[in-house]
Order: sequence, then C-alpha cells, then structure tokens
Amino acid sequence: MSLTPLGQRLAEVAASPEEPWEILAENVPVWPEPPRLQAVGSWDLDAQYAPSQGTEELLEALRLRQREQGIDVGAESLLVTNGAFDGLGLIARHLTGKGVRRAVCAGPVLLSVADLLRDVGLDVRVPDWPELVGGRSWSALGPGDLLYLNSPHNPTGACLDEATARDLFAAQRRLGFTLVLDLVYDAFVHDPAALAAPPALVEDWRGVYGLNSFSKNYGAPGLRVGWITADPQEVDRLTARMEWERIAVSTRAQSQAAQLCKLGNQPLTERVRAGHRLVLDWARANGMRVSPPRGGTHVWVEAGVPDTEALADALMAEHRLVVTTSAHYHPAGSRHIRVPTGVEPAFLTRSLEAVSAVSGRLRRSAAVG
Repeated sequence: MSLTPLGQRLAEVAASPEEPWEILAENVPVWPEPPRLQAVGSWDLDAQYAPSQGTEELLEALRLRQREQGIDVGAESLLVTNGAFDGLGLIARHLTGKGVRRAVCAGPVLLSVADLLRDVGLDVRVPDWPELVGGRSWSALGPGDLLYLNSPHNPTGACLDEATARDLFAAQRRLGFTLVLDLVYDAFVHDPAALAAPPALVEDWRGVYGLNSFSKNYGAPGLRVGWITADPQEVDRLTARMEWERIAVSTRAQSQAAQLCKLGNQPLTERVRAGHRLVLDWARANGMRVSPPRGGTHVWVEAGVPDTEALADALMAEHRLVVTTSAHYHPAGSRHIRVPTGVEPAFLTRSLEAVSAVSGRLRRSAAVG
C-alpha cells in the first residue's frame, strides 16, 4: 500500500526536521489555552486493565453529553474505543461476519476510510453527497449494505437536516441496511437549519451505529479515545471483539477524556467559527470558489489552479507549508484544498497569504500558456 500524496509530503517533512515547516494539513482544532485538567495520578491507573467497555467515569460523562444533545441512551449503549477509526474498524469487521458485503459512502470520503472498508472485504462505492443524500439514493440499499455518512461532512461541511435525517432513519428501518453515522465534528455545526445531533431522532438503534471521538470535538487526538453508540446487544458483541483485539483503552486516557467531556469545548467552537469567517472572507477577496460549510472544522476551497498537486508542491518548496489537497479523498476528481479553521489565527492568516501568492502566480502562468 503506497503513501497518499499528503503522506508523502509529511514523510518529506520528517526527513528534513531542520527546515522551518508549517503544517496546515491537520483539521484538529487547537485550544487557545490548554484546558485546565486535574493531573491524572497514581501508578494504579497503569498497573491494571480498564474495563473493556470503558470506565464508569467516562461512560457516565458520555451518557450525560449525549443526553444534553437529546440522545436518550444509557451506558449500556456505549463502547469506548481508541478513536473513531478504531471504532469504524471494529464495526466493519463485525458486520462482514454478519453478511454485509457492500459499503456506500457519502463522498468525497477520506482515502483511509475507503481503504479500511476495502481491507475488511467490502465493495466500496462513493456517490457524492448531493446524489446520495439530496437524491435519497439510499432507497436502493438493502440488508447486505452498509451506509457510511459523515455529518458534518469531511471535507465539504455538508450536514443532515431534520427532514432528511427522518427520511434516512425511516428508510433504514424499512430496507434493513446498516447505517454508520460518523459524528466526529458534531460540536461544530454552524448553520441553524442543520441538525447538530442526528442520533437524537433514532427511534430504534438496531442496525444503527454512531461514531465519535475526542480528536476533533475536543482537540485531543493524542488521547486516542473515541466511542460507539449502538443497540446494547451490539455493544455487547463489539465489547467482546474489543477484548480479543486490544483488551481495553488506556485508563489514564479515559480519565483525561472524562474531564474534557465535563469541561466542554467552547474555546474550540469559538476559534473554529472565527476561523471560518476569516477563510470565507479571504476566499471572496481572492477569487476562490467556496460554498460556505454548514459545519466542520475546515473549509473546502477550490483554489482555481489547473493542478492542486503543483500548488501543494510549490507551497512546500517556497513557503515550507504543507496543505491537504483533494488527492487525500476518494474520488480525487476535484481541484480543492482543505483549509483547517481551528488553528492559531496568525498562522492561518500567514498560510492563506502564501496560498494566495502561489495560486495567483500559477493562475497567471496558466493564462499566459
């Protein structure tokens, strides 16, 4: 398996640590000030396994978080994982054993998501969001199908609305396909007409799975803590898989995650919203085509150049700046870059100025040619 273009660029960065690299590729929001958490103490936390389903402290914090969102489930419907990707892998391997053979993803979708689903033996199809969601093309799905839907969507920022979500859940019950809702950006819904917590409308969790994590929603990717919400019987089965695949998630990390969950993430949501405004104003001022995202922690910008890979290469060579392009997604037919909005404002401004300078030069060269 070869590295993605972004992976290749990050490998180049790792091979040249003496260079003053700046990374605008990660879409994890950055706290303006580190959150004030109590020190997680004694050796006892590291001297024993955590319960495979999760610690009582974290399960209760997650239950209360979801209750505030209108999601009425108990701790028996929750499973702590090593992040959302770990949760997706658990679910996908579990479902292939139950006879699921095809995965349909609202696109574009992260290459790593498509690769993960293919690796467990699923036939992966990626219609774009307007076709799948706007066109309600899930009506062609059945019991052998998995529908993976990311809302807010990475990278476009599209979101489910209430009417669409109700239609989706009704179709899932009627047709019997499996639905995985990736909710790792659910704290960052910017459009009042969008639905911040689609699982609040789930009437029957059989065949429905929610994925979430502390990486994006709480700016803590290093904790490697996420969670699955599902029917209690499915949580029991997935917990058994946890026991034979990795036993449990770090007790210390779960304690930190529980504190973050109780603290909330208001500084992150405020920074992301301010960053969105900054990027949208910049795009309009520089002739970049962009649809204002309804949610998420990034803006999907059409840079207006013939080759976004050439743009990314030039940004590395001239500004030591790494960006994420549409080649990081499947299918990779567009000419976009993904601009994270939850980073430090001065860095974001500096990076946008570099993108303007290089993309402007490339557009002028293309016009002359």
